[in-house]
This record gives sequence, C-alpha cells and structure tokens, in this order.
Amino acid sequence: MRKQFVEDVLKSPGKLVALCCIVYLATMSFFVGFFLFCLAIRWVRKQVALKAKAIEAADAEAARSHADQERERALRAAAAAQPTPPSPPTIDQPVAPRQYARSAVVIPLKKTGTQD
Repeated sequence: MRKQFVEDVLKSPGKLVALCCIVYLATMSFFVGFFLFCLAIRWVRKQVALKAKAIEAADAEAARSHADQERERALRAAAAAQPTPPSPPTIDQPVAPRQYARSAVVIPLKKTGTQD
C-alpha cells in the first residue's frame, strides 16, 4: 500500500506538493500533527481489520474446500462399494407437444355505456 502511494505521489507533482504542505503544517501545529496522528491510527486499525477479514475468508474457503474433497471421497467410496444394476433398454418414444389450457385469468369485458 505504501509503495503504491509513494509511486503515485512521485508521478504526480500536485500530490507531492500537497503532501509536503501537510507535513509542514504538521510540524508547525500541534493540533494538525495530532489530527494526522489520529488519522494514521485509524488507517492502521482499518488495515488490520481488513487483513483479519481476508485471513478469515481464506480459512473459511480452505475449510469449505476440505469438506468438498471429503464429500467427493465419500461419494466415490459409496459408488464403488455399491454396484449399479443393469438398466433395461429404453424405447425412444416421440414426445407429444404440450397442450396448454385456456387461461381463466382473461375475462372478456362487458359492454357498458352507450350502445352504437
């Protein structure tokens, strides 16, 4: 993260000047320095939380993968232990097109008003 920030600052002179002004203000004012210190602490806490979430997600994915592998092994073992009976030959019959019933939802409207 820092490497990208440094590269971004070096590519853009405006960001470099802004960073220098912020550092200058932080050295001149206790309040600005304290504010930047609080922002840095917040940023570090946020990064640690994101890293913890990523590790938890990776652990959950590994557990899910392990469970899937175990299930596949169990299915293969069950399939190997249980022989399948031979299936009778099937006769191909043409499939009839589906016949749809008339919808009961559509009701013709009654004529009201003037009669022509």
